[in-house]
Amino acid sequence: MSSGSKRTRVLLWLKVCVSVGLIYYLFTLIDVDRLLDQLRKVDFRYLIVALLLLLAQIGISSSKWHLILRSDGVLMRLPFLIKTYMIGNFLSLFLPTSFGGDIYRVLAVRGINRDLAKSTSSVLFDRLTGVLALVSICMIAYLTLPDQPYEPVVLIAYVLGVAGFLIVSSDTAIRIINASKISLVRKIGKILGSFRNYRRDPRTLALVILLSFIFQLNIVIVNKMYTMALGLDIPFSVLLVIIPLIYLTEILPISINGLGVRESAFGFFFVLIGHTVEEGLAVSLLVIGMRYLLGLLGGTLLLLTLVTSRASSTSVAGRS
Repeated sequence: MSSGSKRTRVLLWLKVCVSVGLIYYLFTLIDVDRLLDQLRKVDFRYLIVALLLLLAQIGISSSKWHLILRSDGVLMRLPFLIKTYMIGNFLSLFLPTSFGGDIYRVLAVRGINRDLAKSTSSVLFDRLTGVLALVSICMIAYLTLPDQPYEPVVLIAYVLGVAGFLIVSSDTAIRIINASKISLVRKIGKILGSFRNYRRDPRTLALVILLSFIFQLNIVIVNKMYTMALGLDIPFSVLLVIIPLIYLTEILPISINGLGVRESAFGFFFVLIGHTVEEGLAVSLLVIGMRYLLGLLGGTLLLLTLVTSRASSTSVAGRS
């Protein structure tokens, strides 16, 4: 076994240990009967609204991805991107990392446009604009709360992050990177070149960022539906601060698809705002449950794609 394979296996087992350890620790903190009682009170009318909002998110995100690709000279059909996005979401639910679906999206687009750099750039920029919107919503909501001690630090960190992106995607930075003799560095330069192309179309870029904000606000609204389904009275202004922070923890590559980290974050922040760990964990279970429910659609599309592809291959083989 190669050293790379050993390292990958060790990292995978470390993630498993983190996920299992956090879940075990959570269950030592909670009253399971109270958690089950909380879940039994679910008002399914709010979950139906949440499901419709989640379906709308697919259209929003796919449209944003479509705009990103188009601004880099890659023309793709929106229905194909919607299908690819849904299948990617399904795969992410069963792979050890939340980025597994993104790899599928990159490969699916590359299979049509034959440009790995542009395919990778589109998915990365889709993610980056989503994180930017998530952080921005959290920052704005935090700054509107009274007597927050870290306002200057938050503002400085935000400005530095935006400035850093503008610098690394500038013509000068890309020219320096492309002059490197290291192949990997030049590949990064190609990705940054696509980022520069996105910036050159201000109207499209503004629309992409707007769609990112709508998408992330929709996530907060969906979580508001979950809290209402559980009969929890949490102001929307508070959710605007804690939900982005909770979802940002899922990006951390320290567990299996955010398992354990996400639930711990819900428990921690719910206690912080005066609720119980059980209530936070109940909302977290609704989040993951609805993801798997929506993932069934992506799984169905994947199955249909495989069946159709196999039927086409059989038909071609039969004619030859």
